[in-house]
Amino acid sequence: MLPLLPFLPPWLVLAGLIGIINGAACFMLVGRDASRLAWYAVVGMFAASLGQVVAAGVRVPQPLEIGDVNVLVASVGACGVLVAARVWGL
Repeated sequence: MLPLLPFLPPWLVLAGLIGIINGAACFMLVGRDASRLAWYAVVGMFAASLGQVVAAGVRVPQPLEIGDVNVLVASVGACGVLVAARVWGL
């Protein structure tokens, strides 16, 4: 995994970390059993990265940004997808 890290853009790595953090936070709020924590982290990572890509393409306002990452959009995207996944049974 470590050799692949230099090939990823920094905004993608940071968005993924924000997604993992939001996945753990959403798990603490709406999660069920501890065996699903890894799924929450993975879904949160992909959802935050996808939210960042969509936000970059649509040009939404950036009230809270770190470099190229819109933290607000990445967090809302991750939590929104995680809550929807929880409603559908994750």
